[in-house]
Amino acid sequence: MVAVLSMPGLVAVSHRAAAEMWGLVTGEARHVEVVATRWDRVPQTGVTIHESLDLVAADIKTLDGLPITNSARTVVDLGATSPWAVEGALETGIRRHLLTLKDVEAFVARVARRGRRGVGVIRPLLVARRKWDTVTESVLEDRFRETLHEAGLPEPQPQYTVRGHGGRFVCRADFAYPAERILIELDSEAHHMDRLTFRRDRSKQNSAVVLGWTVLRFTWWDLEEDPLRVTTQVQAALDALSRPKTRQPSATLSA
Repeated sequence: MVAVLSMPGLVAVSHRAAAEMWGLVTGEARHVEVVATRWDRVPQTGVTIHESLDLVAADIKTLDGLPITNSARTVVDLGATSPWAVEGALETGIRRHLLTLKDVEAFVARVARRGRRGVGVIRPLLVARRKWDTVTESVLEDRFRETLHEAGLPEPQPQYTVRGHGGRFVCRADFAYPAERILIELDSEAHHMDRLTFRRDRSKQNSAVVLGWTVLRFTWWDLEEDPLRVTTQVQAALDALSRPKTRQPSATLSA
């Protein structure tokens, strides 16, 4: 509070300190970080001051009685001091509805200039995240099939229904290897982001596991960034679960 109130012009808690106040990152900052349009160059113990040419009133909110950079600016500024924390902060902000991709993209478009710190870190993350946002379930499933085919793995059954005792519907999985009792779920951004869907997916998964199914989950990120890990895990599950078993849980299955 003292650091902020003692400075002239526009001023706000910023960077890592702001990210922690918003809950975008965890931990405790070793010192306060403040952004200001100007300052008197007198050092303040335990305070890092960032002078900014692009700070405007719209970038500042009030949180716990303190002026603080809004969450979109905070994520971008974080790239200047803690670049390793930016991706996690962006995902947390989206998940907690503190910001949207459009918010961050609009801020970057406004402040981007040669040498503007933080922009170079956030830009590739926005490009990748926007690509994921546009992925539909059908595109994701096609990419998964292609990944398995290229690895020489058997094609699983799509849209597989699992039923429990008495024919009770348990769930429908994106793919399945019925003989090995493996279900595969593909998590797309469009259909697996909100809290209700997240809870329903986990409840569905638990019900399948109780019936003796192994459930594997993959995202677009997995298929794009590390397809070898995806195919290795599928192969490992097939190898482990294709071995003869002495006892099978009782369940009625249908495709």
